[in-house]
Amino acid sequence: MKTRDRILLKSLELFNEQGERLITTNHLAAALGMSPGNLYYHFPNKDAIIFELFQQYADQMQSTLHLPSDRPLTQLDKVQLFEHILDCLWRYRFLHRDMTHLITDNAELREHYREFAKRMLSSVHLLYTLQINSGLLEATEEEIGALLVNIWIIATSWVNFLSTTGFFGFQEPLTQAMLRQGIYQVICLEAPYLRGEARDGLVELKTRYGQALSINSMT
Repeated sequence: MKTRDRILLKSLELFNEQGERLITTNHLAAALGMSPGNLYYHFPNKDAIIFELFQQYADQMQSTLHLPSDRPLTQLDKVQLFEHILDCLWRYRFLHRDMTHLITDNAELREHYREFAKRMLSSVHLLYTLQINSGLLEATEEEIGALLVNIWIIATSWVNFLSTTGFFGFQEPLTQAMLRQGIYQVICLEAPYLRGEARDGLVELKTRYGQALSINSMT
């Protein structure tokens, strides 16, 4: 494996485990068994590493939302989509935990993240259009617009919500099961608009990603 790739993999591991703020380039160099100078040869600073990891995340997430448009979508397509999104969110989970801090301190990342957000919302809008055309969903343009915003808020803020409220028995470190509960919330948002096969598969989908929890059971 190339040294540059080793740096990125180890950085991603440590950022996810400990949080980006606690990891310095000296920590990274020590974990990799290399000198700081060698690390700086490949990346001039930590911001450059973070930006490269963000680019990987953005490319993977954009690829995940590329669904077939030459045939009707199925419920299986939707399950596979959720699984791919979960994989991506889990692999790069430090980004959503620390994004507000990251884009505040890094103007280049802030600009690219906002462009990424626009592309993602456009892709999800297309996804809903495909679902409507396939008979899986029925919603007005206004309703789709509201869904897009609410789903984005859940997808990008779920980890912060858990860590700040302690709901659903959250304790560090974050687990994949806790991340799956976020997908459950998205499913609940979509539920009133589901039709056909998607409506028929709603109970199974809810069971797959979580369970309905009362306010009292969140703590």
